[in-house]
Amino acid sequence: MNIAEAILKYLREVGVDHIFGIPAGIIGPIYDALIDVDMKPIITKNEAGAAYMAARYASTSGKLAVCAGAGAVGVGNMMNGIADAMRAKAPLLIITGYVNRWQIGKGAIQEMDAQDIVRPITKYSNTVMNEADVLAELDKAVRIALTPPFGPVHISIPIDVQRMEAPNVLPEAPNLADLQVVRSNPKELEDAVSLLNEAEQGIIMVGRGGRAVAEEIMQLSERLQWPIITTPSAKGIIPGDFPLNLGNYGFSSTDAAMEYVTTSQSSCILILGTSLGEASTCNFNDMLVEGRKVIHVDRDAREIGKVFKTDAPVLADLKDALPYFLEHAKPSSASYKKPLPLNEAYQRNHTGLSLRLFLEKLSKVMPNDTRYVCDIGEFTNFVLKYLEIPAGGDFEINLNYGAMGSAMAGGPGLYLADSSRPVAVIAGDGSFFMNGTEVLTAKEYELPVIYFIINNAMLSYVDRGQKFLYNRTMPDYKQDRISIADMMRIAGIPSMSVGHLDDMDDIPGFVRERVGPCIIEVNTDGSEPAPILDRLKALKHK
Repeated sequence: MNIAEAILKYLREVGVDHIFGIPAGIIGPIYDALIDVDMKPIITKNEAGAAYMAARYASTSGKLAVCAGAGAVGVGNMMNGIADAMRAKAPLLIITGYVNRWQIGKGAIQEMDAQDIVRPITKYSNTVMNEADVLAELDKAVRIALTPPFGPVHISIPIDVQRMEAPNVLPEAPNLADLQVVRSNPKELEDAVSLLNEAEQGIIMVGRGGRAVAEEIMQLSERLQWPIITTPSAKGIIPGDFPLNLGNYGFSSTDAAMEYVTTSQSSCILILGTSLGEASTCNFNDMLVEGRKVIHVDRDAREIGKVFKTDAPVLADLKDALPYFLEHAKPSSASYKKPLPLNEAYQRNHTGLSLRLFLEKLSKVMPNDTRYVCDIGEFTNFVLKYLEIPAGGDFEINLNYGAMGSAMAGGPGLYLADSSRPVAVIAGDGSFFMNGTEVLTAKEYELPVIYFIINNAMLSYVDRGQKFLYNRTMPDYKQDRISIADMMRIAGIPSMSVGHLDDMDDIPGFVRERVGPCIIEVNTDGSEPAPILDRLKALKHK
């Protein structure tokens, strides 16, 4: 057994079942060993797609995802996906090949020091020159990736080391229960409950970290009669029809969430599992916490108090903190009534198809348990404000890194992590042109991902932003309209076009029992004003 095969056998013990990437000469022994190890390679069209795919796989499942590729051009292409995983706190292992040790420093083909290139965007990065150290370094990197806060790690291995004989005994796979425990301080929990019980009115803000404790959060909301607002990354964790859910807050807030934050008499805010980034706080606007006692619960100590002063910091896993709050928080005698609708009435102030009305109808024509993966573009603002995720559904976005094209590859990664529910990607034409070839990867592996491509034939976010910031723009941001549906039909991918809301009635039959991906092109003219002022104001000088 050589070292390449030993690496894969260890990763199987950890629970890895897929490797994402593109083969190359200096990582060849790893791909050759896949023939002898029960692990499925997912060969993408670009290493960028492999990294995005693995990042979404890891961020939604919490399982270790693995990318393997060349250490020079390969890791260069992976950079955005690795950074995406870092901002999403996704447990991702990147294994890259390096040239033979005797070639180092001589100008060999694809010689580049990947270790230092990715170090700023990983939790750990190292090149292993000694064959005796490879498995220990691998085990170390995996444990770092799977220790909260999760994140990407990288090891680089020269090709001659990959081929060498491995020791007979592999490292023992980590015990995740021991590795991932976050020990809470009873005093911090007591102080938090004291503030909960003192406040007559309050707000519960739910971040991405609340994904595994949605039921407990809703129970606490009902017990306290405090309404819930969700960060953009937490959209869908609390069902849209939950009686106390006011919807998205931050960039593209629902009108109800914004009004409650700015006008209610709530004296306390309970913040659960969010880093309170720019997108979640309307550009770090302290109106969220002004005049309120702040309780912030997170399992990453770096996030607590980073943005706003915190009266009750609680370093804990929400799986431990929520049961404690439910046991000790006093039930409220008040009754909160959620205002409906959450947003002001639609006004026809544009030409062409309304993206708002399309998104408000979308969850009614798609299966309730659909998992939506949202890409980045002007349409994202419409999605955050107007798409309602029903009970049983889910939503995934990495708005903190904000990479266009990330969901085009991320959708297949999400499906590979959980094939029990439909996966739908919402992306723009700009995102499609950046990373759309990964639709072909979904086709080749028969992954039934549904792609909604919002085609307005322009970089509308850029165009509108330039007008707002500089009072002018340029024609280069617009392009000749190209039918993405026709392009994909030529590639053998079933496609349909939506130009009117009535066309949406054909969607249920079109997506039913698909084998492989399909494209639904949504043709708009980009004239509908988007709820984007929060982002544009953030780009202006103070």
